[in-house]
Amino acid sequence: MEALIKYVLKRTALLVPVLAGISVVAFALGAMSPGDPVDQVLNPSGNESYTQEEYEQTATRMGLDKPVYVQYGKWLGGLLRGDLGRSFFTSKSIRDQLARRIPVSARLAALTMALTAAAGVGFGMVMAVYKDRLPDHILGAFSTAALSVPGFWTAILLIWLLAESWRVFPTSGIDSWKGYVLPAVTLALPGTGVCARLTRSAVLDEMGRQYVTTAASKGLSRRQTAARHAFPNTLIPIVTYLGNHMAGILGGASIVETVFAVPGIGSYAISAVQSKDYYVVQAYVLFSGAVYVAANVLIDLFYIAANPRIRRGEAGR
Repeated sequence: MEALIKYVLKRTALLVPVLAGISVVAFALGAMSPGDPVDQVLNPSGNESYTQEEYEQTATRMGLDKPVYVQYGKWLGGLLRGDLGRSFFTSKSIRDQLARRIPVSARLAALTMALTAAAGVGFGMVMAVYKDRLPDHILGAFSTAALSVPGFWTAILLIWLLAESWRVFPTSGIDSWKGYVLPAVTLALPGTGVCARLTRSAVLDEMGRQYVTTAASKGLSRRQTAARHAFPNTLIPIVTYLGNHMAGILGGASIVETVFAVPGIGSYAISAVQSKDYYVVQAYVLFSGAVYVAANVLIDLFYIAANPRIRRGEAGR
């Protein structure tokens, strides 16, 4: 336990320079993005005129009249106080907007992960048990199709079939739990294809090992051998993929959220990019990076909990 606590503290300490680097990248992406936010505020339609004095006043109000390093210092100071700034266009607090939108994206990510894990692992186990037989070929073809079809096309097809034709689910928005279903299915399909192939490969690799052969010699069926003995030893690569996949979804499924009009952080970031609202873009990049870092720390902790050899190795250090 002491070794585990030391490991957690060490990993936490390493987060500081990583997050500092992410903050620099996040600010730079916003500051160096093409377009002029001041012009966007003064001339949103592209047909309005303004004076140089109005331009300078607006730039001062937005804090864009200072050198970039001064802007970064001010932004970082606010960040350390928990202030992410305000939108250039709505003047709303970005922190408050994220606090309202992150739960929506989190619920969408949770449902997506439940579908991905259940279908991906389940299909992968079936493919491994029935290797080179009809179920393996059918599910293998499905996995390839799920990986190959673009997400926006899947979204449009689901809207046409399940929302417009059959009217089972709403076409857009999150008025009830039904609003999460179509976006979650759209996001889960590619992950299901990857997870199924990964599970199949990992289980088949374990099925060729001596301990599995010994278990099979005791009279267990191939299905029982795969489920009881092979599968538990495949959890590390599967959890690694699912953890990073979860971080990617929570960090923002921008296209899917935009297509389905989901008020999450992904659609928020897309609208910010379109309007050159780069304080919002900076906050989005920073949040996404922090989610990936946190996901990798949790995955490392799972490694230690699941694998005694890794646990002993950490204790030895």
